Amino acid sequence: MKGFFKFGSPMIGIIFEDNNIVALLDTGFTGEIMLPENLIKEINLKQIGISEYIGASGEIKQTKVFKAEIQFFGKTMEIDVLSTEANFSLAGMELFHNCKILIEMNKDIVEITESKSRTSP
Repeated sequence: MKGFFKFGSPMIGIIFEDNNIVALLDTGFTGEIMLPENLIKEINLKQIGISEYIGASGEIKQTKVFKAEIQFFGKTMEIDVLSTEANFSLAGMELFHNCKILIEMNKDIVEITESKSRTSP
């Protein structure tokens, strides 16, 4: 999976409920996906709960949680989506916990690959 840089930030495209969503690859976000509330309404996701998270400023915030399906390395995967009042989408580390991430801004490289499973000796 290849991404790109936009305004100096690593971005990645994710096929999301039959829509291609571009999200900031955020290594500081521990969740899976965070989407703007207006986009969540547009693609008609179902709310499953409420959660708290710590924002980039260190402030504790409360947000709605939704379920959605994405295409990830050719497989359909169900994920949790947090809502935000901001106008950008985030892809976080929980989504990529079984992946290798390579980011080299000076070479314009944003690559995500599936990690190989370790086998016991």
